[in-house]
Amino acid sequence: MTKKHIKILTNYSIKDGNYIYTDFYEKSQEKVALVLNSYEKSDKAEKAVGVLLNVFKKNFYEKSYDVKPRLQNTIREMNWHLTAFFNREKCKFEMSAVICVIKNGVAYFVQTGRLIIYAYNEKLTPIGLDIHKNFEESFHVPMLGIKEGELQIKVLTFDLKHDTDIFILPFLSAKVLDTSIKSKDEFLHIFEKLFSENTAPLLHITASEMHSNYRPRRKFRINSKTTGRVMLIVIIVATAYVIFGRKWGQGLLSSGKEFISEKKKSLIDYRSLLQNMPYPGFEVKEWQWISPVEITMPPFFDAENIYIITGSELTCVKKNTFQLRWKAEFEGEIKNVESLRDEKLLIIDGRGNHYMLDKARGKIEWQKAKPATREKYNKQSPQVIVIDYIRDGRLEQNYYILSHKNLLKLILAGKGEVVAAEEFDDKIDYVSDYDYVEKCFYVCMGRKIIKVDLIIL
Repeated sequence: MTKKHIKILTNYSIKDGNYIYTDFYEKSQEKVALVLNSYEKSDKAEKAVGVLLNVFKKNFYEKSYDVKPRLQNTIREMNWHLTAFFNREKCKFEMSAVICVIKNGVAYFVQTGRLIIYAYNEKLTPIGLDIHKNFEESFHVPMLGIKEGELQIKVLTFDLKHDTDIFILPFLSAKVLDTSIKSKDEFLHIFEKLFSENTAPLLHITASEMHSNYRPRRKFRINSKTTGRVMLIVIIVATAYVIFGRKWGQGLLSSGKEFISEKKKSLIDYRSLLQNMPYPGFEVKEWQWISPVEITMPPFFDAENIYIITGSELTCVKKNTFQLRWKAEFEGEIKNVESLRDEKLLIIDGRGNHYMLDKARGKIEWQKAKPATREKYNKQSPQVIVIDYIRDGRLEQNYYILSHKNLLKLILAGKGEVVAAEEFDDKIDYVSDYDYVEKCFYVCMGRKIIKVDLIIL
């Protein structure tokens, strides 16, 4: 009996309209990768990537049914939302996508557009669309964003027998690969060159056999007991260092180094180890929107829009352009807004009325009186916004944003140090959650909303 040890290597550039999302946790029974690629290099291509990523995360993990139906439903939703995006933005460009799922020794794929999939175990095998099809005039490439009736969704499978390498790359990049090469090592060498020469999305998955007599090391977990033991070891080693000398202590510390390195959460002083490690900072953008009346709740957002609450009115504006999409007015002052799946908003006003709103058009689908009435929303000062370094891959540690009066601070969570600050002329009323797609957040002051980017210094 054998299991698979799976590794993944990626290369992409969001600025060039491509992105790779991976969910390859070691202990997870299901490994997932999403590859997105557009030959369009523009702000709209970046926004399209954000829309597709948001739709994928909402739909793929929604239910626990079989892999094949889940892949088909997810790609349908992505296609529908991209078509709607093209209609709203009055644009059209090629967008390709591949979703790969590895589960129980089988790789599953759905493939749209000009992304090529190869598998290499005993020989090189194309999966699904062959590169030569892209050059045939009569061949219709099923791009993402086409009419739903024209989208052919077929789930492809490949058994991971023996040691297997999987490659996903655009067909233009695949042209440089000599698929007639019979040596796997030589093929890997040519493929690896693409990582340093190309910003196109490149994905390489290695599934190697892990025999049953192999026992993986127990993963280091931190809790109060473990913390106490580590502190006790440090005290003992420090005492021994003083008593027995430097060399003996260094020997124990070097052994412990390998043990602690397995822990991903911050037990180590990164600043002392990486003197030149970049830190994030604030950059206040010219992006701002002035409301006709005072903003009464923190703004919230999705992949494309920002929603601003002003008393009994909800306003939807597009990110980065301030273009007004719609306004909706309610009987009482808005007390609570919840974003639901299927592009819906649940609104509760101060009179106890509940409303279901369609995000796309701003139309109220139903209204019902309910007994539960919310208390008046209170402004909170200071406000704390947490930034998760796992979700923002540019960061190495956790941070949080603290706002108080007219001052905004960025704090390194591991040490409590202020690493950036921004002072405004007016008092800060609200701060939105952190936008992991745009890498920013929004600050409200009176009738004004301002965009603040989190940049790497």
